[in-house]
Amino acid sequence: MSAALQLAIVPSAEQWISAEEAMQITGWTDRWLRAKVACGAVISRESTQTGPNGRPVREYLLSSLPLSPSQAVQTHLTVVAPPAASFGPLFAGVSANLSERIVLPDSDSQAQAEQRLAILRPVLDYPDDPERFTALALPDGRRVTSVEKMIEYVAAGANVSSRTIKRWLAAYRASNFAALADRVRADKGQSRWFSRHHQAAILAAYLYLGDIDRLGLRTSEKPHRGQSVAFVYEQICEQADSLGIAKDELPSRETVRLFLSQQISPAMKALARDGQRQYRERMSPYIRRRYDDIYANQVWVGDQMWHDTEVANDIFDDMPLGAPVRLRLDAFEDFRSRKIVGATWTHHGSSRSIAATLRRGILQYGPPEMIYVDNGKDYKKVAKGAQRGFPVEDLHPEDIASIEQTGFLARIGCGVVHCIPRHPQSKGVERCFGTVHHFDAFFSTYTSGSSATRPEATGVAMMEHRRLFKKGRVAESNHPLASAFILACLSWIDKYNATPHSGEGMDGLSPDEVFEAEQNPNQKPTPEPATLALLMAEYERRQVRECAVTINKRRYTPRPEDRLAWAAMHECNEREILVAYDPLDPECAAALDLDGRFIAWLEAEVLLRFAPQDHETQRQIGESMKIRHSLEKATKTTLRAIASAARANGAQSAEEIVYSQMQLPANTTPVISQRKQLRDDKAIAPASASDIAASFLEEIK
Repeated sequence: MSAALQLAIVPSAEQWISAEEAMQITGWTDRWLRAKVACGAVISRESTQTGPNGRPVREYLLSSLPLSPSQAVQTHLTVVAPPAASFGPLFAGVSANLSERIVLPDSDSQAQAEQRLAILRPVLDYPDDPERFTALALPDGRRVTSVEKMIEYVAAGANVSSRTIKRWLAAYRASNFAALADRVRADKGQSRWFSRHHQAAILAAYLYLGDIDRLGLRTSEKPHRGQSVAFVYEQICEQADSLGIAKDELPSRETVRLFLSQQISPAMKALARDGQRQYRERMSPYIRRRYDDIYANQVWVGDQMWHDTEVANDIFDDMPLGAPVRLRLDAFEDFRSRKIVGATWTHHGSSRSIAATLRRGILQYGPPEMIYVDNGKDYKKVAKGAQRGFPVEDLHPEDIASIEQTGFLARIGCGVVHCIPRHPQSKGVERCFGTVHHFDAFFSTYTSGSSATRPEATGVAMMEHRRLFKKGRVAESNHPLASAFILACLSWIDKYNATPHSGEGMDGLSPDEVFEAEQNPNQKPTPEPATLALLMAEYERRQVRECAVTINKRRYTPRPEDRLAWAAMHECNEREILVAYDPLDPECAAALDLDGRFIAWLEAEVLLRFAPQDHETQRQIGESMKIRHSLEKATKTTLRAIASAARANGAQSAEEIVYSQMQLPANTTPVISQRKQLRDDKAIAPASASDIAASFLEEIK
């Protein structure tokens, strides 16, 4: 580990040292050490040993001594991350309890510290060479003959008091260079008003985030928008009396907005307001696999996606000609080279379309050893009867009961691995599909995948096409034909395969080039088409994403065993932090907040080997899932604590507030427009024409 990265260190256990060792580490004199003990800055105790005078020898707690980074390295100390905010008081910042600054990220603080260090330099140099300063004289004519007089001399020249010089000197000796700059406000980023009104803070967070148990976040993936800032502000004003807030102390709407935006972590917002799926995709940490430990065409990754473009049907016989449709792409990507080896399109996918995609790729490139797919029923049907993991070389016919009872993969002898359910990071092909959606945007009927963001011109084109389709005039429509769209996408895929790729293990080569260079030496021969027819220590600002940061194309995450560091990085999700790293030692880095205070130690991510049957690989996956679950559980616990505290204070949910404020009518009969018709068994049908004629003839007679 580089010494330049030793930024915040404390002893790994209580360690007591002698006075000589303490003075050697700190550079203090015996008098200064005893003064520090007297004022409580250093902790000491009497040891069991006695000195020459017969008195017990005092020893000093190492963790109470202010150590520089280099001194900490020499004393063999280990790094300990600060407590995570999610386990402390509600709404506490990541480094709210830290006071010591480690680095000075802004130029003004750096210049201030340098100026003060220049003022202190004569005082620091005086003990080493007192004769050098004998010619200096104080304003009253006294010569500088001691450190105290040197402090007076420097104070007079800098136009500050001697007490200020001593305070700077103590800060520099006790901490480091960064301590010479003015301290960061202890309440920076914290709302003073909500700090005084804690019940109001709980109510605001409860209304803004909602009740986690009522939202059903364990099973629901639908987003919950939560209540608006305006609603939260109104409720604080309306419930001021119950919250113990005087009318002249009510906050402004901007105060409420800043509190909700700055003091509630993005992780809590994502889980409570955007849903569990968004939380897991944006906040949960994940591990990545290596790519260079397998051959090309050894593992294929399969998935499907819906194109965000509407086209007119001209190729599917089971739907009307010209019918509007969004095509579904079934694709397989080679894991090693990222080459798309097979692609087919349908208007409604099934296991048959997956098998057709595999058949297309196998006919062109030969069969892979393993298919890596999700847990969809279509993929399970295709994988039925296939070997789990890499297949056995000699698969006996009796291992497969009958061709009707087995899936396509078992018939061709491919192994299968299913990814973790509802975990999109597990499949690399998802990233490729994100690029395919850029292709969709080339067309005038681009739908964007959501009605909320659909272009207005697309909506007009869709309505016009449907009007012409009903009238049988689809030839007049400007919708692109499905056949033309598919041919254009095939051409785009060829271009994608030939374009240089910047992914892990690609070295700037294109998928085609890597596919050719890393061929599997044990490649199985391509089956016959007929048989196949029967038969996956510089400082830079970075934004934390999924509990990790990226520096020079390398992801840095906390150590797997350092749960406090994971919790601290979890609270920093979607926030900017300062990352300290040594370009000559890229294996580790340190995460700091924007004021230069330590958050957590990070290390370069070790990519996971693609070895599903390997016990170490499975252990790493299990460790990653434990971290994910613990972070999510801690966030849910905090949300429940907010809800519990709010309800204990008499808070009501938004729905309960609405019901309590409404004047409900005693009878709903006047406002109901649809009622059950009562059956009349004695009703008589009206006379028919024949009955009327017969009656008329009877009267004539």
